Amino acid sequence: MTTRMKSVAVLGVMSILVFSAAALAATPDERLAQQLGQQLKQEDVAREEAVLAERIRLLQIIKQVESDTIQRANAIAEGADRSLLCSSCHGRDGNSKQPDTPNLAGQQPAYLLEQLQLFATGQRKNFVMQSLAANFNTEDKVNLAIYYSSMPVQPVEFDAALAARGKRTYDTVCFMCHATNGKGEEGFARIAGQKPQYVMKTLQRYRANAQGKADPDEVKRTNPRMEQVTQNLSDDDIRALANYVTSLR
Repeated sequence: MTTRMKSVAVLGVMSILVFSAAALAATPDERLAQQLGQQLKQEDVAREEAVLAERIRLLQIIKQVESDTIQRANAIAEGADRSLLCSSCHGRDGNSKQPDTPNLAGQQPAYLLEQLQLFATGQRKNFVMQSLAANFNTEDKVNLAIYYSSMPVQPVEFDAALAARGKRTYDTVCFMCHATNGKGEEGFARIAGQKPQYVMKTLQRYRANAQGKADPDEVKRTNPRMEQVTQNLSDDDIRALANYVTSLR
């Protein structure tokens, strides 16, 4: 497990320990509510540990291919061929053509592979992506992930004033998984240079999940860590954060 992955898992465990200390001073009714909350937190930690274990496995697959010059070149060539199916939304080179569709160019390959797996199993919801991913074999997914990761990200326009404000939020929490440059730790998403509209929509969905306000049909994905981070952000906070993320290169 990488140092960054370990630190994220430890934070989840620490939150349970802090919770347990607070429970000692609570009334019986408060303790019951806290016990239910603790159970949920423990389940979140267990889910995160499972996710991290799978992420490490996928990372090893990617590293094995990328460590061999010939294998990597073949993967890029095969991935470029398969990407024709994805180009109408994500662009031929992974720079999306639509403001609310994510760029895939320059993305962390293990993260891309993980997301394709989630679409294939239906754990992440999107009719088109689920249909495509279900028909890709493991080799197709690996090739696509490596191909897109090799493509350069094209600059996207952003509001400099909003970006300056968003930096404060980013430097407080986001850097822990996405790195100070936004390019992501191993296995975590690169968000640098991402479409601002897509970032805003994604953060708003996580916030709605956290606040229990999400329409079931709109719950495309869940992530306890992202929901915890976004639950108290305002629309202005999210807009500023999205512009800062877009400004990163």
